Amino acid sequence: MEKIHPETGEILHRDVRPFEFTFRGEKIVIDQPGWYPADNDNGIFTQEDMKVAGNVLRALKANHAKKLQNIAS
Repeated sequence: MEKIHPETGEILHRDVRPFEFTFRGEKIVIDQPGWYPADNDNGIFTQEDMKVAGNVLRALKANHAKKLQNIAS
């Protein structure tokens, strides 16, 4: 299955690629599903794809808040 990138016109294929999230010094690399061109990571993402990113960001924020609580205790 293929899609065409709406801005670049590149052919996109369904794939999972590493994506780094950073939040206040916390970093994690996840496997981000999406529609990607062959030669770069300029992909597009469905709502389902973004749920993966949203869950990771929430986890990073929660981990950061927990560390702050431990410091304050």
